[in-house]
Amino acid sequence: MNPFKILNFLQAKYDAIFIADHLKPSPLDLRKARVLVSIHLFIIVIGSLFILANAQYSAVDNPSIKLGIFIAIALLVVFKRLGNFVLSGNLMSFILFLLFLEAVFATGGLYSDNLLWMMATPLTALLFANSRSGFAWLVLLLGVTAYLFYLDIQTPGYYRQQTETLDGFYYLITYCGLFLMMVGIVLIFATGQSMIIKALDAKQKELTKQKLELTRQTEALMVAEEKLKSINQELERFAYSASHDLKEPLRMIGSYTNLIRRKIGTDLDPNTKEYMGYITDGVSRMERMLNDLLQYSRLGRNTEHLQDTDLNDTLLVVMQNLMAAMETTNTAIYANQLPVVKSVAVEMIQLFQNLISNAIKFHRKDRTPVIGITYQDGQSHHRFMFMDNGIGIPEKNKQSVFNIFERLHSIQDYEGSGIGLATCKKIVNNMGGEIWVEPDKTDGTTFVFTIPKERRVEAKKQLEGFDTESA
Repeated sequence: MNPFKILNFLQAKYDAIFIADHLKPSPLDLRKARVLVSIHLFIIVIGSLFILANAQYSAVDNPSIKLGIFIAIALLVVFKRLGNFVLSGNLMSFILFLLFLEAVFATGGLYSDNLLWMMATPLTALLFANSRSGFAWLVLLLGVTAYLFYLDIQTPGYYRQQTETLDGFYYLITYCGLFLMMVGIVLIFATGQSMIIKALDAKQKELTKQKLELTRQTEALMVAEEKLKSINQELERFAYSASHDLKEPLRMIGSYTNLIRRKIGTDLDPNTKEYMGYITDGVSRMERMLNDLLQYSRLGRNTEHLQDTDLNDTLLVVMQNLMAAMETTNTAIYANQLPVVKSVAVEMIQLFQNLISNAIKFHRKDRTPVIGITYQDGQSHHRFMFMDNGIGIPEKNKQSVFNIFERLHSIQDYEGSGIGLATCKKIVNNMGGEIWVEPDKTDGTTFVFTIPKERRVEAKKQLEGFDTESA
């Protein structure tokens, strides 16, 4: 049978018998508990050997040793049930103090060998409870020693006479036991410390390895991010170039169609007039879509124009831009106090105007449009809600409405290019925020978006500076 398996089996049994379950998940607590239990067992073994030695070779009986063994067993049970190092360390120190103190007064007071044994009291508290407990027991031990000195002065010769009743073999046993006890405790503790240090070293190596792997993954993500940025920039340039270049032939189609209509004039039959109207209308809609696409492709390029933007002023500008539509539909807009955010001012106007114009456009025919704008100040984000009482958005479409050119209604019912909400999403995402449609809302529509109080670019620069300083 594999000896390592035997050792692991015995250690598992040892832990199951003596150590509380809540200490086992932590390697440090588990090793410290093993040391404390080992000292209890060591005291029990040494005490038993003392009893055997006294029974065999000495006429002096020491009932304190028997009591100490019994109490050490009781303390093992307490530690198993509670697993409290401070409590067990101080209890053990207290019991050792009482046992040795009684033996000191019976075997010579200031001249007793048991006074040396009392060193175990502060050492035990220091090692297993805490430094404050160890210092307190040390002060108490020094006080007892001073008191023994005082008694020796008051009764000269009395305690020396006590020591004369003890033979040399008694001292042989007691000092050998003392040496074994002190060295054994230190050995057990040193072994435990060595195991803890090895565990910490292994953990440190594992953390270093994980840190290197994390660094490698971060670098890979940064490379992928740069590639993605490059691809996005190429796509934006393509969209800008394509939409810009397509406007000229469209303009020519529209111009020549109007020229043909004016030249032929009244000679056009009804069907031809209808077809010519389709062409003109299609060119106009295509031109609007290209203009919207041009604006969409430009979003995010003006980061150098970031400034403190008062959104209360932004809302006023948008309301002036939409004044005609608001008067036609009797739209009412309510808003609480809005904050000042770091942004590109023109993009915030686009964001607000798209959301408000959508609410006006998709209003119910039997209701006066009402739009509520609510702001909440979060710990790290600004949170905005645009609520309306319009026709609403079906639950299945609340994610897809932000896709570019996504339309839920025909062009005959509601005009538009289908880029408005995609523009809103891109503006918010470029600022490091998120936008969504509030779910489970049946009456009207609620758009929610957040804007971080610190821009992502600035946070990234700070992180890079932190990494440089750490290195």
